[in-house]
Amino acid sequence: MKTRKIGTLTVSEVGMGCMAFSHGYGQIPPEKYSIEAIQNAYRHGCTFFDTAEIYSPNLSGTGHNERIVGKALRDVRSDVVLATKLFLNVLNRGSVYDAVRRHLEASMERLQTDMVDLYYLHRTSFKRWQRPWDDSSTRA
Repeated sequence: MKTRKIGTLTVSEVGMGCMAFSHGYGQIPPEKYSIEAIQNAYRHGCTFFDTAEIYSPNLSGTGHNERIVGKALRDVRSDVVLATKLFLNVLNRGSVYDAVRRHLEASMERLQTDMVDLYYLHRTSFKRWQRPWDDSSTRA
Protein backbone atom coordinates (compact mmCIF):
# COMPACT_ATOMS: atom_id res chain seq x y z
CA MET A 1 0.00 0.00 0.00
CA LYS A 2 1.19 3.51 -0.74
CA THR A 3 2.20 5.71 2.17
CA ARG A 4 1.81 9.35 3.12
CA LYS A 5 3.32 11.65 5.70
CA ILE A 6 1.58 13.21 8.67
CA GLY A 7 4.33 15.50 9.88
CA THR A 8 7.22 13.12 10.49
CA LEU A 9 5.01 10.01 10.68
CA THR A 10 4.77 7.68 7.69
CA VAL A 11 1.34 6.09 7.45
CA SER A 12 -0.53 3.91 5.00
CA GLU A 13 -2.55 5.85 2.46
CA VAL A 14 -5.66 4.18 3.85
CA GLY A 15 -6.05 4.29 7.62
CA MET A 16 -8.56 2.51 9.80
CA GLY A 17 -10.86 4.51 12.01
CA CYS A 18 -11.90 2.04 14.69
CA MET A 19 -14.85 3.87 16.26
CA ALA A 20 -17.49 1.55 14.78
CA PHE A 21 -16.14 -1.37 16.81
CA SER A 22 -17.48 0.37 19.92
CA HIS A 23 -19.99 3.04 18.94
CA GLY A 24 -21.73 4.90 16.21
CA TYR A 25 -22.98 2.80 13.32
CA GLY A 26 -25.63 0.41 14.59
CA GLN A 27 -24.95 -2.80 16.47
CA ILE A 28 -21.47 -3.17 17.97
CA PRO A 29 -19.76 -6.28 16.60
CA PRO A 30 -18.35 -8.97 18.90
CA GLU A 31 -14.84 -8.24 20.18
CA LYS A 32 -13.40 -11.26 18.33
CA TYR A 33 -14.74 -9.94 15.02
CA SER A 34 -13.38 -6.46 15.75
CA ILE A 35 -9.91 -7.77 16.55
CA GLU A 36 -9.88 -9.93 13.41
CA ALA A 37 -10.97 -6.97 11.26
CA ILE A 38 -8.18 -4.77 12.63
CA GLN A 39 -5.60 -7.52 12.15
CA ASN A 40 -6.82 -8.17 8.60
CA ALA A 41 -6.47 -4.48 7.78
CA TYR A 42 -2.87 -4.66 9.02
CA ARG A 43 -2.18 -7.80 6.95
CA HIS A 44 -3.45 -5.95 3.88
CA GLY A 45 -1.07 -3.03 4.39
CA CYS A 46 -2.90 -0.65 6.71
CA THR A 47 -0.48 0.83 9.24
CA PHE A 48 -2.51 3.77 10.58
CA PHE A 49 -5.17 3.13 13.23
CA ASP A 50 -7.30 5.78 14.93
CA THR A 51 -9.25 5.42 18.17
CA ALA A 52 -10.33 7.57 21.12
CA GLU A 53 -10.77 7.08 24.84
CA ILE A 54 -14.44 8.13 24.59
CA TYR A 55 -15.40 5.45 22.03
CA SER A 56 -17.50 3.11 24.14
CA PRO A 57 -21.01 1.70 23.78
CA ASN A 58 -23.40 4.67 23.82
CA LEU A 59 -20.41 6.81 24.85
CA SER A 60 -21.13 5.51 28.34
CA GLY A 61 -17.66 4.55 29.44
CA THR A 62 -14.01 5.09 28.82
CA GLY A 63 -11.59 3.04 26.79
CA HIS A 64 -13.67 0.23 25.26
CA ASN A 65 -12.30 0.92 21.78
CA GLU A 66 -8.72 1.50 22.92
CA ARG A 67 -8.76 -1.92 24.64
CA ILE A 68 -9.86 -3.62 21.41
CA VAL A 69 -7.25 -1.80 19.33
CA GLY A 70 -4.56 -2.60 21.90
CA LYS A 71 -5.39 -6.32 21.88
CA ALA A 72 -5.50 -6.41 18.08
CA LEU A 73 -2.18 -4.65 17.50
CA ARG A 74 -0.01 -5.57 20.50
CA ASP A 75 2.08 -8.06 18.49
CA VAL A 76 2.76 -5.59 15.66
CA ARG A 77 2.91 -2.36 17.67
CA SER A 78 6.31 -1.33 16.35
CA ASP A 79 5.02 -1.55 12.76
CA VAL A 80 1.93 0.66 13.11
CA VAL A 81 1.04 4.25 13.86
CA LEU A 82 -1.50 4.64 16.66
CA ALA A 83 -3.59 7.76 16.98
CA THR A 84 -5.92 8.36 19.89
CA LYS A 85 -7.84 11.30 21.21
CA LEU A 86 -8.54 12.58 24.67
CA PHE A 87 -11.82 14.00 25.87
CA LEU A 88 -11.47 16.82 28.37
CA ASN A 89 -14.70 17.67 30.08
CA VAL A 90 -15.01 21.28 31.23
CA LEU A 91 -15.75 19.91 34.69
CA ASN A 92 -12.15 18.68 35.00
CA ARG A 93 -10.40 20.71 37.66
CA GLY A 94 -6.77 21.38 38.30
CA SER A 95 -3.87 21.60 35.90
CA VAL A 96 -4.50 20.94 32.21
CA TYR A 97 -1.04 19.33 32.09
CA ASP A 98 -1.98 16.92 34.88
CA ALA A 99 -5.29 16.08 33.24
CA VAL A 100 -3.71 15.43 29.83
CA ARG A 101 -0.99 13.30 31.40
CA ARG A 102 -3.56 11.22 33.33
CA HIS A 103 -5.60 10.65 30.19
CA LEU A 104 -2.53 9.78 28.11
CA GLU A 105 -1.19 7.30 30.66
CA ALA A 106 -4.59 5.60 30.88
CA SER A 107 -4.82 5.42 27.08
CA MET A 108 -1.36 3.89 26.81
CA GLU A 109 -2.31 1.25 29.36
CA ARG A 110 -5.49 0.35 27.47
CA LEU A 111 -3.60 0.34 24.15
CA GLN A 112 -0.90 -1.88 25.69
CA THR A 113 1.89 0.40 24.56
CA ASP A 114 4.48 2.72 26.04
CA MET A 115 3.84 5.47 23.50
CA VAL A 116 1.16 6.96 21.28
CA ASP A 117 2.25 8.27 17.90
CA LEU A 118 -0.45 10.90 17.41
CA TYR A 119 -2.38 12.29 20.37
CA TYR A 120 -4.90 15.06 20.08
CA LEU A 121 -7.95 16.66 21.63
CA HIS A 122 -11.21 15.06 20.55
CA ARG A 123 -13.47 17.77 21.94
CA THR A 124 -13.81 19.61 25.19
CA SER A 125 -17.45 19.22 26.07
CA PHE A 126 -20.91 19.28 24.59
CA LYS A 127 -21.35 22.67 26.23
CA ARG A 128 -19.66 25.82 25.00
CA TRP A 129 -16.86 27.15 27.17
CA GLN A 130 -17.82 30.28 29.09
CA ARG A 131 -15.22 32.94 28.45
CA PRO A 132 -14.99 35.73 31.05
CA TRP A 133 -15.47 38.41 28.40
CA ASP A 134 -18.65 36.69 27.11
CA ASP A 135 -20.73 37.52 30.15
CA SER A 136 -24.27 37.50 28.74
CA SER A 137 -25.45 39.83 31.53
CA THR A 138 -23.66 42.73 29.81
CA ARG A 139 -25.49 42.23 26.52
CA ALA A 140 -28.53 44.28 25.56
